[in-house]
Amino acid sequence: MEDLHKDYTKIAQRLPKGYPKITQSTLELIIQNPNITIKELSETLGLSEKTIKNRLALLKKEGIIVRVGSKTSGYWEVVGYVEE
Repeated sequence: MEDLHKDYTKIAQRLPKGYPKITQSTLELIIQNPNITIKELSETLGLSEKTIKNRLALLKKEGIIVRVGSKTSGYWEVVGYVEE
């Protein structure tokens, strides 16, 4: 399982250079805790919930993450990868 975590961390580190650091940090937190909420991301990163929602929308649009289940009991899943 640890190897899988390392592979996902590499995904966050390989986001294209045009991606804001906030997006990488958001993805890293999702990899560490797929059950993390928007509120928890906001508090951890010291950013507004709107900013977090925008970053998540970008990651979803690019096919890197999806939300599985509901807003309250669901979790984030990393489904895509970034080409090297």
